[in-house]
Amino acid sequence: MKITGTTIKVDVAIIGGGIAGLWLLARLRRLGFSALLIESEALGTGQTICSQGIIHGGVKYSLQGKVTEAAKLISEMPAVWRRCLKGEGDIDLRGSLLVEHQYLLATRSPRSWFAGLLASKVVNGRAEKLVGIGADSYPPALRQAAFRGTVYRLDEPIVDVASVLNAFADQHHEAIVLCEGPAVPSGDGAITLRYLDRPMLAIRPSCTIFAAGGGNSAVLWASLQQRPLHMVLVRGPSLPGPMYGHFVGTRDIPRLTVTTHCDTAGHLVWYLGGELAETGVKRDRQEQIRMARRELASLLPWVDWSPTQFATFSVKRAEALQSDGSRPIGPSVMRDGRTLVVWPTKLALAPLLADQVEEMLRKLDLRPRPADLRLLEDWPRPKIAVYPWNREDLVWS
Repeated sequence: MKITGTTIKVDVAIIGGGIAGLWLLARLRRLGFSALLIESEALGTGQTICSQGIIHGGVKYSLQGKVTEAAKLISEMPAVWRRCLKGEGDIDLRGSLLVEHQYLLATRSPRSWFAGLLASKVVNGRAEKLVGIGADSYPPALRQAAFRGTVYRLDEPIVDVASVLNAFADQHHEAIVLCEGPAVPSGDGAITLRYLDRPMLAIRPSCTIFAAGGGNSAVLWASLQQRPLHMVLVRGPSLPGPMYGHFVGTRDIPRLTVTTHCDTAGHLVWYLGGELAETGVKRDRQEQIRMARRELASLLPWVDWSPTQFATFSVKRAEALQSDGSRPIGPSVMRDGRTLVVWPTKLALAPLLADQVEEMLRKLDLRPRPADLRLLEDWPRPKIAVYPWNREDLVWS
């Protein structure tokens, strides 16, 4: 990086501090590129902090008994993330593991049982069937004689997303900066870095990568789509312990996906996604809460759900535009000259997106140069986004 006055020349400027931008930053800096990440809010704001933290391995996409292209692409991601969770790979994520495994849960419904069986057969040994009513290896909520379904333990870890974000922020502190307002390149490609009354800095990158999710709409030639979710949170004294898993339904997506987290007071919170969240965009808050109560009562009827509290919120997933509006098979990279626009599609796919960008930079013949970030030593850094269940504006029933 060459510094002249108030201008900083870098190999790559990354706009957006979600999992895509942060993983790219770590990968490019490991390769020797002088990369700088610019964020206008908190790291992880939006899709990343609202993720359930599941590192999918393909089972979710195999509920119809066939190995889809999406399942093939994502199948190696648990191994890639586990290397990082051991302190290896692009980023040291030791201490960011929430749980080692999640579960695939099939009810007594013939279609649910059959879908679970099919999915377990097509993922090549990454699903282990657990045997025995009330088995000690079952999730706590299912250790009941009344549970007559089937449980498969999946080789899919779940990470603590805030801990992951903190790892990137700590290990690449000097290359992550806060900008007041959106960072948009001018006609000559320069990005003005500004914050309150500080003297402005001009960032001149050889390549600019937009990794800002919905914020990528600032790049007019990049076509994106947004697929909303209506997520549900549950808390209360009757929660039957931690739960991490997919309840299989009759469609090609899980009927209900449950992960468990702790709020700032140390209380358990169940985080509900899956079909409930996807179809919930057609329901208002009260209707979504009623539906969530019905689903939980149907799947876990031995639990007293009356004292629990519910909250909902919406998330807009931003992705590359698909002709039919469906979820992209994998990560997406669009290019116009030396400007890239990227979306990982899923949290788990961030390393694969980094692979694709690395290959793209080779095609652009961009050569790594050493970095000198002295002008940014005292520049403000973004904070870490707040989990949905800790938001002060959240309304509980």
